[in-house]
Amino acid sequence: MDRSSPVGRTTGLVVAGALAGAALVGAGAALAGGLPGGSPKVTYVKENRTIPPGYLSTNVVCPEGQQAIGGGFAHVGEHQQEHPVIAEISAPSNTSGEPDDPTNAWTFFFVNDKEKTTPVEVHVICTPIGD
Repeated sequence: MDRSSPVGRTTGLVVAGALAGAALVGAGAALAGGLPGGSPKVTYVKENRTIPPGYLSTNVVCPEGQQAIGGGFAHVGEHQQEHPVIAEISAPSNTSGEPDDPTNAWTFFFVNDKEKTTPVEVHVICTPIGD
């Protein structure tokens, strides 16, 4: 695979994101009450989404009074290298729309060029605002 082309870079990023997301899913039970060895104030939120053919814009929101410090996704369904689901955006955001407000969510924009829906898990890691 040519990593210098945009397709190669995108595929590499999707694979890296899927691996990181899979690691988060594997640790999901341990993270539900806080990160191992970390602050019990850390919250991990995992939700399921179904990406229709075309695209899906979605987010995962932190509990009230918390800010997003990380996020990601994991493919749940079959993954086809020839027709991958691409996460064009995986980034912190806020639900208020105000640029100076804390980032209390993790936003995704998925592109699915398959004719079938594709399930994914989306994740956000949160800490109390000000910590």
